[in-house]
Amino acid sequence: EGRDEATQRVDLGALLDSLCDDLAALGMDVTCAGVEKRIVYPCRPTALKRAVRNLAENAAQYGARARVAMDAEGGGVRVVIDDDGPGIPADEVEHVFDPFVRLEESRCPETGGIGLGLAIARDVVHAHGGGIELANRPEGGLRVTVHLPPVTAR
Repeated sequence: EGRDEATQRVDLGALLDSLCDDLAALGMDVTCAGVEKRIVYPCRPTALKRAVRNLAENAAQYGARARVAMDAEGGGVRVVIDDDGPGIPADEVEHVFDPFVRLEESRCPETGGIGLGLAIARDVVHAHGGGIELANRPEGGLRVTVHLPPVTAR
């Protein structure tokens, strides 16, 4: 659905800072680092914010807290979201991106999600020409890394 949104040049630091403030105002333990950098990037801002919001919400909900960071990466941008949760079993890392997959089956379906968030986040990132990866951190928790590609001259 975000593919119909017009591409705009957006200060990604401001977008992420606003996202973190919104989630913190909802009582989630979410912090941002490195977002004070001014990185202007052409994107579909509503779709990209929705994708990163889902990733940060998952980190805060399943990993107790979310730490969102951003930096420049080879002409592109890297957004990293770390949590302190149990991580994901290695054999489930790719599977969690499938629609309707939820690893935490004990959640009440009336209050929990239906397993579309990661699939949507991945689709949004791919639509921007980027990639998304999940990795268990050696010290515990999960790291989600969003790679947005360098902007090409047109």
